[in-house]
Order: sequence, then C-alpha cells, then structure tokens
Amino acid sequence: MPDYPTMTATEAIRHAKDVSGMTTEEIAVAAGIRPAAVRRYLAQDSEDYFPGLDKIPALCRAMRNDVLIQWLQAQIGSRDTVPSATSRAEVLTAAARAAASLGDVQRTLADTADGGITPFRARELRSQLRDVVLDCQHLQDMLLELACARDIAEADPLFCLRQEKPTTSPWWKKIFQR
Repeated sequence: MPDYPTMTATEAIRHAKDVSGMTTEEIAVAAGIRPAAVRRYLAQDSEDYFPGLDKIPALCRAMRNDVLIQWLQAQIGSRDTVPSATSRAEVLTAAARAAASLGDVQRTLADTADGGITPFRARELRSQLRDVVLDCQHLQDMLLELACARDIAEADPLFCLRQEKPTTSPWWKKIFQR
C-alpha cells in the first residue's frame, strides 16, 4: 500500500494513473480535461501545477479509482498526535513494542491448539490484533516527519549508535614513518 501521507500531489496523480492502467489521453477524454493539462499534472517539474478541487472527482471517475481521495484524506489527517522520533533507539523501542504485541497474538493462537478458537478467544485475538495495529500506527506516525522530507538536506537522520570513524593513520603513512 502506498504511503499517502508522504507522497506529493504529483506522485499521487502518477500513482492513480498507474493503478488505472490508462493512457494520459484516455484519462483526459474520460475526465473532460485537456490532455495537455493532464500531462502537466503528471510532469516531474509540476509541483506547482495541480488539478483544482472541481477536477478531482472527474479524475477519480475517469481513472476508476479513489487514489486521489485517499491521498487527500491522508493529507488532512492529524500529524500532531504523535511526536516525531528523535533517535534511532525510540524507533527500535516502538518496533519492539509492535513485535511484542504480535507475540501476544501468537501465544494466544498457540493456546487454542487443543480447543480451537472459541468466541471468547476470537474476541481476545481481535483485541490483541488491534493493539498490534495501534503499535504499528504509532511507529509509522513517529517516522512521518522524517519520511516527508524530500532529501537528506531537509532532515537529520536518526542515529543513536553512530559509529565514529577510526582515527588510525592511513596505510601509506605507516610506510613513510619507518
């Protein structure tokens, strides 16, 4: 599944086109938009040229998918609920928490080997699976700000165990010091 919150509008339109399997001209005809406008929406350098709100439903109908709507919903979603990760250790801890939640599901399933999955166990499993989803969502949200950066110049990588470069002399210096 695409990472809609981190996609640009142009990437979302390109993805919608790819999902549709249609050509630019087919999309333009079906949406009632000029082919040149659709080509410009899809162009690499079109970060300042987007379809108007009135064109998005027509584009979705033309491409027979709701990728653009899903992208818009992801852009509207709250980004302030979970603070961004400040270290690699925080990310590893959140991943371990999600893995532990999944381990709870596996243990519960192992406990059902003899008696099968009863309605009680099914409710318990659903609750545990919800915990897995929430833990994974939390981890995703922690990485959102970093994932939205377009390149390394816009963001600091998360390092907590940064290895310092060894301070040994180059091999050739040892030869000449003899």
